[in-house]
Amino acid sequence: MPANPFVTSDPKDHVQWEERANCKGKAFELFEYQEKDSPLCEGMKFKERMAFNVANFQLAGEICIECPVFFECGANATAEEKYWTVRGGEPPGRFEEESKRYDNVGRPKGAKNKKHPGRDAGGQFAPKGPRVCQRGHAVPEGGRCPTCKREGNTRRQREYRAAARRQQRDGVTS
Repeated sequence: MPANPFVTSDPKDHVQWEERANCKGKAFELFEYQEKDSPLCEGMKFKERMAFNVANFQLAGEICIECPVFFECGANATAEEKYWTVRGGEPPGRFEEESKRYDNVGRPKGAKNKKHPGRDAGGQFAPKGPRVCQRGHAVPEGGRCPTCKREGNTRRQREYRAAARRQQRDGVTS
């Protein structure tokens, strides 16, 4: 059976595979996952940092694809190395984990949107469904409680009418 030209079987070559790697002498930052506290990502928002990492990993992948020790790199890497760095052309596990766990701006997926209540983390309106309002009224189709809305509108209308009557009585015109 012919030997695989990409895998070395000589033990002395196995020890020195790192010396023959294409990434030797290249900027190590291309191959490492950059956290938010990394000096390279200072001042970047989550989305910018993730795009920065993607660009780095694509460049690293291009270097890896033509590497003579491509398979040895992946096979000899520890779990920690695979978690934090590109090995055998694969992006770091940390990058995969963060891109699945967070949305595009760095909030955990499924988190409530504090800027826009009633919307989910993606800015979409949360699905409406049966609920009970703060005052205990059943709201089967979700949304705003019609009873509380009607009472609020009626109260406001009474206040406006009373203010208009006071203005007429006092002879104030607007």
